[in-house]
Amino acid sequence: MSFSRPVKPDWKKVLLWTLLLAVLILFLDLGCIFRKVTGIPCPGCGMTRAHLAALRLDFPSAFFYHPLWFLPIPLAAVQLFFPRGIFRERKWNNALAVLLLILVLAVYAVRMVLYFPDTPPMEYQADSLVGWLLTLFGVDLPV
Repeated sequence: MSFSRPVKPDWKKVLLWTLLLAVLILFLDLGCIFRKVTGIPCPGCGMTRAHLAALRLDFPSAFFYHPLWFLPIPLAAVQLFFPRGIFRERKWNNALAVLLLILVLAVYAVRMVLYFPDTPPMEYQADSLVGWLLTLFGVDLPV
């Protein structure tokens, strides 16, 4: 197992995409599209609140809002500098990706069991598209 060499990122593209993302988040106030459609929180729900809590140095709250809050920034940096993966052999990069996916889904499952449907950020959103459709067809959810 050997590591791949880092590549020089195209900083203009990085800056452009960062600014575009910031504009979308700040000005359009889209929120979580997954929750707006389904009514249930996505695996990343609470991540923004967790990062804001961490910026206030309130780490217990950050871990409460999302236990994996510390992962996205280092993972984005790795993706930026090692777009082909950190290992030279593809199988190790794939294994790492599968391991991270399993970790995220396991944390999501635990949070859904412990906190859903009424503890923020894992609360149910009744005014979602699916919730509206269920109401339209007379289906009453026990939530």
